[in-house]
Amino acid sequence: MRKRSGYGGISGLPDIGMTVCVARQRIEDIDGRLVGHEALFRPSRSADGSGVGSEGFDDDLATATVISAVTTEFALDEIGGSDLLFVNLPRSFVVGELPVSLTPGRVVLELLERVPVDAQVRAGLERLVDRGFVIALDDVMPDDPRLALLGLCGYVKIDLSTMSGQELAELVAQVRELLPGVVLVAEHIETAADRELATTLGFDLLQGYLLSRPAVIARESLAHHNPTAYRLLSRLSVPSSSTRSLARLAAADPAIAARLLRSVNNVTGVRLPVADLVRAIALVGRQRFHSILVLDMVAELGHDDDELPLLAVARSRAAQLLCPDEPLLAATAAVVRLWSQLLDLTPAEADLWLGVPPATARVRAMCDALDAYLEAADRGVPVTLGDDFSPLAISIAWLTGLREGRELIGQVALKPRRTRPTTGRWSFSAGAPAPTPTDTAPTSPVP
Repeated sequence: MRKRSGYGGISGLPDIGMTVCVARQRIEDIDGRLVGHEALFRPSRSADGSGVGSEGFDDDLATATVISAVTTEFALDEIGGSDLLFVNLPRSFVVGELPVSLTPGRVVLELLERVPVDAQVRAGLERLVDRGFVIALDDVMPDDPRLALLGLCGYVKIDLSTMSGQELAELVAQVRELLPGVVLVAEHIETAADRELATTLGFDLLQGYLLSRPAVIARESLAHHNPTAYRLLSRLSVPSSSTRSLARLAAADPAIAARLLRSVNNVTGVRLPVADLVRAIALVGRQRFHSILVLDMVAELGHDDDELPLLAVARSRAAQLLCPDEPLLAATAAVVRLWSQLLDLTPAEADLWLGVPPATARVRAMCDALDAYLEAADRGVPVTLGDDFSPLAISIAWLTGLREGRELIGQVALKPRRTRPTTGRWSFSAGAPAPTPTDTAPTSPVP
């Protein structure tokens, strides 16, 4: 853990850093050609497995972590290349209790074997198919009740290790009779004999350790600030909340701001890079932004330390005051600069990963001057700046930003609560009643 300063200089990573992990395993056809990958949950870089079956394993948390990573931390191509990406889907995601924030097209959603079949599950799958997703049944067994859903599916995955050759042959014949055009995937191909058996039985695709072991992809990232995320969830549910007030809250957390920019620039495929949070929210859409936050909550990717949000608000507000001709770009650049410093990235590396265009010369000079001023103040030494920004101007802007930051943090620093009733439905609360439609945004300028 690296040391934090109390004034605004960043001498190292605080205790909000985290490692985001996801594993991928190759899926190929019977001729060995790559078709896609399955995205798998891994709790750490060194984990050999997902932990499924162990005490306390949570299907919702695992899927939320994978979808969150695919949505905001990794580009789809980093995990699945240009091919298909298979993602496990528990009941909560099927019936709409939790959001599926992936983009249809190259994504195959695998209905887990632990999901009981009922009217809600069927209706949920129908909605996902209508959205353009392809459905797979995972780990299908003889007399599997999920075979009643086969008409909604494009893939069926069968674990070769769970039954004899005769049972496998009968199950393959049953599935082919029910849906002749379905793609059959043989899982747990461990030996050459397994591969030969799968080929003989007429499987279309193969997956298992003989072909490849799951490879973990990891990236250092930042945890979001729980109170800010909860307040954003509350405001997103109120139609009268302005996009600018939402952007102001998002700017209070470098982790949330980075995920938002990453999502709009590297996932939605916008033609021109988005460099400010107001436009990012408008393009991502409130529903998708809400989904991103909910998945982070379920995946438990948050912290409650108010220091970093205070620094983020102060920096973004100071940037606005110092660059009044381009305040939106300056505010976002200041938050991105803070995010890059926390993760030891250069500004150019941060811009590239987030997909934002390089800041203008004026904004870059402002960020450099603000960094130099805060570092000097933290060390208690005089600062020398260029002609564009004086220490007095930066001091006034910074102190104004701190004051407004304390006001904003005072609004959001409520004890967050997250509960999960025995029904399995997640509930999110900011520790206070959700804002009503008359709830107004702060009156101070926003990024």
